[in-house]
Amino acid sequence: MSKKVKRTYTDDELIRRVTDIEEIKKLANKRVYYIINEWREQELSDLWVSDPAYQATASFGRNTGYYVGMDAIRGYYVTKHAADLGDGVGTMNVHPISTGLVELAGDGKTAKGLWYSIGQDTTPNGDGTAKALWNTGKVAIDFVKEGDDWKIWHIVEANDCTAEAGSEYSEQPVYIDYATDPVAVEFGTPTIPMITHDATFNWWDNYPTPPVPYDTWSDEISYGPEGYPEKVEYHFGAGEGGNY
Repeated sequence: MSKKVKRTYTDDELIRRVTDIEEIKKLANKRVYYIINEWREQELSDLWVSDPAYQATASFGRNTGYYVGMDAIRGYYVTKHAADLGDGVGTMNVHPISTGLVELAGDGKTAKGLWYSIGQDTTPNGDGTAKALWNTGKVAIDFVKEGDDWKIWHIVEANDCTAEAGSEYSEQPVYIDYATDPVAVEFGTPTIPMITHDATFNWWDNYPTPPVPYDTWSDEISYGPEGYPEKVEYHFGAGEGGNY
């Protein structure tokens, strides 16, 4: 665990920290507009880490695992996405974020943020109709400062609820079938396949957790796979939590 260190800052350092937090929020918000515009390749080039060491450990996580390394992330986020849609076919993805919590490391070199997203994804079926899904969940991001610029290092998009527009959510099965779940199918086969967030009971596993104050970076606080916590047994009984 990162040691708690009592630091004192000059006025200039405090101004720098406030400015850094605003820049981090701006970066997270900018990503929302890249998603809306389908600027996926540009997002990876403009907003994500460029240092080779950070690129090697960059990760993109969802409920069913993590893609690790920028090449693997690009293969999923750009190449697979384009192949799933087909040539010349558009889509509409809107994932606004709110209720942001940002913790800047005491040493000012890294930061962690957590937001909630209530969004939608609409894709064509190929027959003139479209499938529209409401998606809600937490978006957790680790940031690192490269020179004067903040960059995205790790992301986890933990889906709590997916429902087709116009359908009755209460009629959906309690337990998720990952073979047919649209979020799991879209995510494909990640570098590290695992259940990170079991949406059966939404937040009962509380992953990803809100960021807490920390002094300097350590892998154990990462939103990447190296920081994933051990599963907690809640012992609900009667089969609850069956996806574990």
